[in-house]
Amino acid sequence: MNRKWTRAICTVLTSALVFTGPAVEGTTFSGYINSGLEKVYAKTKKQKDAEKKKSQAEQDLKDKKNEINGLKDQQQITADDIKNKSAKLDEILAAQKKLQTDITSKQAEIEQNQKDLAAAQEKQQEQYDAMKKRIQFMYENSAEDNIWTAIIESNGITDMLNRIEYVSDVYDSDRALMDSYQAAVEQVKEIGTKLDNDMNELTAMQDDYEKQQADVEAAIVALENQKEQYASQIAQAQQQAENYQNIITAQGKIIQEQEAAAAAAAARANSSPSSSSYDGGGAGKGGSIAGDYAAGGGKNPGASTGVSGSSVVSYAMQFVGNPYVWAGNSLTNGVDCSGFVHEVYAHFGISTPRYSQAFKSVGQAVSFDNIQPGDVVVYPGHVAIYAGGGVIVEAQSTKAGITANRNVQCHTILAIRRLV
Repeated sequence: MNRKWTRAICTVLTSALVFTGPAVEGTTFSGYINSGLEKVYAKTKKQKDAEKKKSQAEQDLKDKKNEINGLKDQQQITADDIKNKSAKLDEILAAQKKLQTDITSKQAEIEQNQKDLAAAQEKQQEQYDAMKKRIQFMYENSAEDNIWTAIIESNGITDMLNRIEYVSDVYDSDRALMDSYQAAVEQVKEIGTKLDNDMNELTAMQDDYEKQQADVEAAIVALENQKEQYASQIAQAQQQAENYQNIITAQGKIIQEQEAAAAAAAARANSSPSSSSYDGGGAGKGGSIAGDYAAGGGKNPGASTGVSGSSVVSYAMQFVGNPYVWAGNSLTNGVDCSGFVHEVYAHFGISTPRYSQAFKSVGQAVSFDNIQPGDVVVYPGHVAIYAGGGVIVEAQSTKAGITANRNVQCHTILAIRRLV
């Protein structure tokens, strides 16, 4: 074919694409770039805006989740502080209870000591009064006990000494009794002084415990308020996180719609007399592999979960023959390509995106020569699961439904990712 005819064919194809493809920002035709027979669709302005908003919302959601986790950590620390303060308060209250028992007992001892002191002082006074009377009687009356009488009326020196000794013994006895009573009074007073000191210490301890109690109770109130503030901040942050998630979901839907429209346009572009048997599910000529995933790349990551790729394939194969429904989420009643991969992996507790091109950044990269069953294969506008034996299991198209018969290289491979 000469250059003139080639230029004419390209002009016709370009004109046709202007009326069939979605408008793309910064282009004057349908958004498709011809490279030989391969047609790769460009992103629309709407898709770019959606991806930008989604990416920002994802970052905001990540930051907000980190903030929530931080707030929850602080809330837990505060709760632990409240628990510790409450335990401290219980100790103080228990000590106060024991202290009150000690004070009551000490007060009873003081009261008894006061009674003992009064009795001792009374006994001392009685003895003092009796001794004074005896002394007065001995020195003021001419009685036998009078020392002068004892001297004058004695029958000799021996009798005189005996009488003087008797009078002296009476005096010494009285003096000894007075001393003992005085000592008893002093002892009771000393006990009373000690009891008063003990009581002062107990009341000082009581004052200290009351201050500690007031301080701890105030600290608990402050911590409870702080805990409530954290709860309020967490609730607010969770609401913001929910808003970000809604944005992600909404923008993801827009991206899906744009990808679907682009994939449909790519299918129409690939539909020609020589390729009228286009079977949906991706774009780009078969056999091509993005450079990062070409054979010989050496990418063959080990297992990252306890799930085997063969288990993923076995589960996915159960749904072969079920319908394809765009934006559907039911493996039984209908699902689209990204929904199929998303729901299959969700069965094993593995979180994945909900639109095809996002799968290029999940899991770990795999070179084509190391592809294994269960690996995710990403095409332009399409995503599938490698089933082994060179074929993929996929939600292929509205016409074909869920299938497991196409070659893994049916379209340009943009990425191969291992999630298990």
